[in-house]
Amino acid sequence: MEKSLKEIKELLNLLTKNNFALFPRVKDPEKRLRKLFSELKPHLDRKRKAWVDKVLKLLDTYPQMTQEQQKRFLRELHSVITLKFTAEEIEKAREKELPPKERVVAAGKNLKRAPKLYPIEAFFQPVEKIKGITAKRVNRLKKLGIESVIDAIYYLPFRYEDRTTVTKMAQLKPDREQLVKGKVTAISQIKTKNGKELLKVTLYDKTGAVSLIFLNKKVFGYYKLLFEKAKKLGKEVLAYGKVKRSTSGFTIYHPEVEVLEPGRLEKLGRILPIYHCAEGLKQTTVRRDIHFVVEKVLPFMPEYLPEKIRKRQKLLEAAEAFWRVHFPSDEKPEELQTFRSPPQRRVIFDELFLFQLALALHRQKVKRERGIAFPVTEELIEEFKKALPFKLTGAQERVLKEIVEDMKKPEPMNRLVQGDVGSGKTVVAAAAAFFAAKSGYQTAVMAPTEILANQHYKKFKEFLKPYGITVGLLTGSMTKREKETVYRAIKEGVIKVVVGTHALIQEGVEFKNLGLVVIDEQHRFGVKQRVELKKKGKMPDVLVMTATPIPRTLAMTAYGDLDVSVIDELPAGRKPVKTEILFSDELPKLVKRLKEELQKGNRAYIVYPLVEESEKLELKAATEMHHFWSEKLKPYRVGLLHGKMKQEEKDKVMEAFKRGEFQVLVSTTVIEVGVDVPEATVMVIEHAERFGLAQLHQLRGRVGRGDRQSYCYLVTSREVGEEAIKRLKVLESTNDGFKIAEADLAFRGPGEIFGTRQSGLGDFKVADLRRDYDILKEARREAMELIKENPELNGLEELKKLMKFRFGEKFDLVEVG
Repeated sequence: MEKSLKEIKELLNLLTKNNFALFPRVKDPEKRLRKLFSELKPHLDRKRKAWVDKVLKLLDTYPQMTQEQQKRFLRELHSVITLKFTAEEIEKAREKELPPKERVVAAGKNLKRAPKLYPIEAFFQPVEKIKGITAKRVNRLKKLGIESVIDAIYYLPFRYEDRTTVTKMAQLKPDREQLVKGKVTAISQIKTKNGKELLKVTLYDKTGAVSLIFLNKKVFGYYKLLFEKAKKLGKEVLAYGKVKRSTSGFTIYHPEVEVLEPGRLEKLGRILPIYHCAEGLKQTTVRRDIHFVVEKVLPFMPEYLPEKIRKRQKLLEAAEAFWRVHFPSDEKPEELQTFRSPPQRRVIFDELFLFQLALALHRQKVKRERGIAFPVTEELIEEFKKALPFKLTGAQERVLKEIVEDMKKPEPMNRLVQGDVGSGKTVVAAAAAFFAAKSGYQTAVMAPTEILANQHYKKFKEFLKPYGITVGLLTGSMTKREKETVYRAIKEGVIKVVVGTHALIQEGVEFKNLGLVVIDEQHRFGVKQRVELKKKGKMPDVLVMTATPIPRTLAMTAYGDLDVSVIDELPAGRKPVKTEILFSDELPKLVKRLKEELQKGNRAYIVYPLVEESEKLELKAATEMHHFWSEKLKPYRVGLLHGKMKQEEKDKVMEAFKRGEFQVLVSTTVIEVGVDVPEATVMVIEHAERFGLAQLHQLRGRVGRGDRQSYCYLVTSREVGEEAIKRLKVLESTNDGFKIAEADLAFRGPGEIFGTRQSGLGDFKVADLRRDYDILKEARREAMELIKENPELNGLEELKKLMKFRFGEKFDLVEVG
């Protein structure tokens, strides 16, 4: 199936590329398409089969179509095939239609518990302490990064080979490892053209046949005897191996074979664990080494989880769970592959529970530290709100109340404020800075880019001007003299609120009395940078803000020690933005839609990933396309904005766009943050596949800021891969920032979203934050409850020791979130 689908996509890509540039050169494409669609059809689900039938009928009429009709037909064909025909989606739809699978299961190996169990610290010892282990085996284990006994127990299979589920001959798929069951119908020794010999055996079930081929002459005698005996007795044979498709049908070369006799199966009827290997080590060797350790030590492993948690969560005993993950027997293969079997659930729960427990204890420690108790009164809150040109939303009021409660307490505040684009986080942070200034303390506001720092500087100045609070700016691009003036004003306490980039954490910056640290879009900073800023004061309060919705899984780990506030309410009357994927050759449709919106008096953004044309990347650039759109959208005026402009120029262009002097703004991603034009109702993002989901969501958030219906068009090329289209479809289907963040996490992984593993997110051995959110939630709840009931973990020595061994070192880093 994959081959036919790939060829169809490649042919359609070729025909539609660069607005049908090569179309005249491809003769009779319908003949090739008819052949490919006919090959694809048997592998499809009913719904797609019906669609292919319609396509085949239309291909019959293709020669009679005009050239324009042919192009339209091919364009639509390409869109459907690209957007609706992914191998994954077809597979899922097919699975639903297949009959239930048959399984053949051999007897499993059970765990026999030792009469006396060892204390947990015995498992922290080096592997060389294991009785009977050889130096060679120890060296091989160390190659895998296994130093201690518990490392070996936690060295779990990353996937399993299912040798229990029988695939019918009619349902075989090429290039996959599969198990077949059938009766022997023919055995023959054949001489090939080049004089070599092979043994060919035909296995048959009621749906079809498969050929088993053996090329090693040494085994011919053994297999001939085995198959002849099975044929004579009419016994079924099991064969497992990679299925290949040949002109004569399906073939398996050198399969593993056993005669089906219940209770006597050795190699088949099992689920085989597959481990990660180091260079120079074979899978069988790694499996044997890990199993040697596991068999030796697991019988002695104590239970360390409190009994009531185990009962509440319906969890297996630790030793039993680890045993069954390494030696699965009656587990369901599909549960094992998706890490949802009961033994895997216990092991994942353990790891997340230990992590959350360590986090909770650390959080407890931070809460005991002495910080600043800001004297924030009701009068002070009202004084700030009175001067605002707008009324706070209910969500802003709620979050402000949570911040005030934290600031009043003597322990340091550690709070994360999450809110989608345009929800109004800055005013809440400005309120906190106002309370700090009124209490005689300074505030440092750190932003990841100069554009954002400038934006915050203006906003904080605007909010704090009525109270005479001095706001300063410090960025890397300032001259030495300018910086020195700001340094002096910070040190003397003249500047009460300083906004800046990472320039704030440089050596020359000394605060007179730093009481509050505000960090914006904090996931773009490293842990060390955040610690550095915090060190500029004596236990200042920390407020972290982000408009990038953080997946709940990450919020519970990366920010497990922070209290989380969410501004989940947008100003009244806003409608969700309608999003659509368009291909770059659908330009006339896009121009028509843009003009319709501009005629209504609305405005539009057109965003590009580059400033100037790059020869290496075939990407349209903002400066080039500014001329193009100025022509296409006459009589409307088109402005240009990009990061290489000076700040005054950028401000000028933005102001002109806000006033309506330009109706269209061609821009790079500098408009991603902090730009607010309620009349803008269209966001066009060219080369949308080049952006991350979170960034696309941020850009889309620039429109839909008034009460008018807004639109976002994600423009991409027909040549982009399946994965890119899949990502863009997420934005088409939802406006929910949290769902988008979860999808981004699924596509990119926690390391990429948070920039390296320094936050400790990538250090789980079994748990996967993308997959195990439901288990994480339970683990967190249980950890919090246990700490509440038993803050010192009295009587839980084994648990305490294991937690310290696994996660003790991490918690210097987690301090600032």
